[in-house]
Amino acid sequence: MFIEDIEWRDPVSAFAPLAGEPYAHLLHGGQLSSTADWTVIAAFPSEVIEPGAGSGNLFQKIDKVLEQRKTAPKPTVARLPFISGILGLVGYETASIFEPTLSLPPSPYGFPELSLGIYDAAALFSRREKSAYVAGVSKTACQRLADSLGESSLTHVAALPQFLAQNSNFTRDAYMAAVSGVIENILDGDYYQANISQRIECVGTESIKAFKLFQKLASQSDAAFSALLQLPNGSIVSNSPERFFQITHAKNDERNILTEPVKGTRPRGQTLRQDERYAQELLDDPKDRAENIMIADLLRNDLSKICIDGTISEDAICDLMSLTNVHHLVSRISGALRPDVSFSDVFAALFPCGSITGAPKLEAMKAIARVERVGRGPYCGAIGYMDDRGNADFAVAIRTLMVEGGKVTIPVGGGVTLRSDPVEEYKETLVKAKSMLAALGFSENMTL
Repeated sequence: MFIEDIEWRDPVSAFAPLAGEPYAHLLHGGQLSSTADWTVIAAFPSEVIEPGAGSGNLFQKIDKVLEQRKTAPKPTVARLPFISGILGLVGYETASIFEPTLSLPPSPYGFPELSLGIYDAAALFSRREKSAYVAGVSKTACQRLADSLGESSLTHVAALPQFLAQNSNFTRDAYMAAVSGVIENILDGDYYQANISQRIECVGTESIKAFKLFQKLASQSDAAFSALLQLPNGSIVSNSPERFFQITHAKNDERNILTEPVKGTRPRGQTLRQDERYAQELLDDPKDRAENIMIADLLRNDLSKICIDGTISEDAICDLMSLTNVHHLVSRISGALRPDVSFSDVFAALFPCGSITGAPKLEAMKAIARVERVGRGPYCGAIGYMDDRGNADFAVAIRTLMVEGGKVTIPVGGGVTLRSDPVEEYKETLVKAKSMLAALGFSENMTL
């Protein structure tokens, strides 16, 4: 194991020379986040795990790679979130690996269903301490990555090209009709909740530089799980506020797992009094609380498949999370993983996150496929890492933009329950899209 201090600089600026480099990725909480500290930069993977002819069961391959690379936790790197290991994307349609009876429509994007690079080094920046390091299993890989980082801070956010149009695959009336249809299915007892999304497409006058878009969004964001993934056919820019799961080691070498589902949304107010009223409305709203509690119960059940009996606890239920543009409700459920549980076991039990499917999960996913009629691709999948020590942190890929040439696609959705109002559900999707569309230059008072 190799670790070396490097000079502190703004981590987004440090990544700038790697902009456009395939499989160079940046995990970075928004600049305004009070909870996110570490930024992880990974580039130049020794191998990339993606679907292909003869690729077989990808998760079995991942388990084998992680077992071969397994490194005992060491005090010198204990505080670093990632040292070396796998990092990247698990797309929504990957769920069919774990549930072969699930027939999902294909993704409309040019991204692989799964893309995880194997990285022998990473650059890590602590924004609280203003400290930075390169760490990994290879000194050569660490040196190459360190030499590739930018030295000076970027003083401004570069302009994006002009965007000419925004269109959704649902009209306003069609989306509300879809919500009404889901409510009827709930009344019929088919399921209790389903998360329905629309896809907003924005076309630019020229090819979009994903790094510029990420830079603009991250500079205005306090979401804890921003990310930029650069793949050969395009890039994924995520501004997610939601952790899917985190795995950490306790002192007795027990592995703990934490999930933090987010359900329930209100806009921020124009005045302090209005903002406080919106927040309290969210905390008191029976529909939003029921939606959150239902998903917390689903995740508690999912965790029971992989955790030691008696260790699962509800650390928080329906706590208020206030971000720049929205208020959310967040719950926290944790447990101790069984010693025999592998990376693929965790994904088989939890993926996709129940907060973006509904409950029961399988029936909700079938409903989503019927209503949306197109795959989700990276959206509602997972972005994150599992390192060679067994630590992991994945975010739910919501508030996520797909950048392909001159087109940016922004999917946004919400959970539909028996108490849902189709008009309010449609408005909620626009609230979630607001900051992303504003970054592209569209009016905050947009309509679709």
